[in-house]
Amino acid sequence: MTNKEQYIEEVGLFYEKYGLPKMAGRILGCLIASPTDNNSFEYIQKELKASKGSISGNVRLLLSQNMIEKHMLAGDRKSYYKIGLRSLENILDAKVKSVHEFKTILGDGVALNVKGEKRNKIKEIVDYYDFLEKEIPLLKAKWKRKKNKK
Repeated sequence: MTNKEQYIEEVGLFYEKYGLPKMAGRILGCLIASPTDNNSFEYIQKELKASKGSISGNVRLLLSQNMIEKHMLAGDRKSYYKIGLRSLENILDAKVKSVHEFKTILGDGVALNVKGEKRNKIKEIVDYYDFLEKEIPLLKAKWKRKKNKK
């Protein structure tokens, strides 16, 4: 296995650990390791030695999460893919949204008349998620200020 192939597999396993299909992570790894931002569907399929269906479904998933971007080249009918320019920001924004949604779900559960220690534990998780929901945007703003100073 080449270093590039090993890297692609590691990215796939990393994303699989956090809930994405392994193939979606492998596609990300392939796009990161590619020497260009003009990666055709066929290039991705050839690099990953995977079926059209597997690549297609996972490309759609990554596009829907703004982790990759689709673009065209002048005079060419093919679609090309690259890592999303705002990939990190999009991931953080999605995490903040999921934190808010999960906090709401837990809060609704507490409102169902849950009692005792279970209520206390769920309430503590809700408080933690409330903390994260407030702090993540502050960290994002701090990062932007630091980046702009360079």
